[in-house]
Amino acid sequence: MKHPYENYQKAQLGTLLLAVLLCILGLFKLDHQWIILLMFYVLSASFLFDALIATQKQQKADAIIQMLRALIILLFSTILYF
Repeated sequence: MKHPYENYQKAQLGTLLLAVLLCILGLFKLDHQWIILLMFYVLSASFLFDALIATQKQQKADAIIQMLRALIILLFSTILYF
C-alpha cells in the first residue's frame, strides 16, 4: 500500500532534480539568465510540494513555513530578474 502523499514526494524529487540540472546548465550558459529564473521557479515549486506533503501529514506550521519560503523565493527572484 502506498502513502497518500507519494505522488507529492515524487513531484518534489523531480522538481529538485530539475532545479539542480537547470543550475548546472545556468552556470555554463551565463548569457541565458532566464534559465536561472526558471531554476528559482522550479525550486519554489519544490517547496510548494513539500508544503503539500506537510499538509497531508497534518503539520500545519511546517506547511505554512514551506509556503512562505516558496513565496519569498518566487518574489525575490522575480524582482531580481525584472
